[in-house]
Amino acid sequence: MTEKDKIKLITPDAWKKRAMAFTTRSHRHLWGKNNENPLAFLFQQGLNNAFIREMYIGWNKFSQERPIENWGLDSKDTENSKLLLPAGIVIPVIKNKVLKSVFIQGFDDTGRNELYLVPGSLTSFILLGETQKPVALIHDLLDGLYIFQEAGKQV
Repeated sequence: MTEKDKIKLITPDAWKKRAMAFTTRSHRHLWGKNNENPLAFLFQQGLNNAFIREMYIGWNKFSQERPIENWGLDSKDTENSKLLLPAGIVIPVIKNKVLKSVFIQGFDDTGRNELYLVPGSLTSFILLGETQKPVALIHDLLDGLYIFQEAGKQV
């Protein structure tokens, strides 16, 4: 991606509002009807129902495109004025009750697909647990979630 193609966050409040609405809707979809495939995928990754709910993980069934300006992003330096929200498992990063980032983990019958970071997200990494305790660097988001689920406060 060239410097010209980068999307700039110009209205953080708009991004937080849209991202939270998307995350909330996705979380409800995961626990609604016709969600067997994404739940089975999460179970295959070792995640249990209580942890999935606690982490506010969701499901975006269909890829969507949204006007980029509605999300508080500046698109004048980009060729596309739409924000892509691909189908997949929606994993929000919430710290102190504030949404910081949103990841979407694609998957199909063959396993995991590309991990997508929603533009406007503040960070491309997640720190789970207490910073005063030992830190493990995990390069796969779902593996990291599984370790955090199993080790909890020990990590």
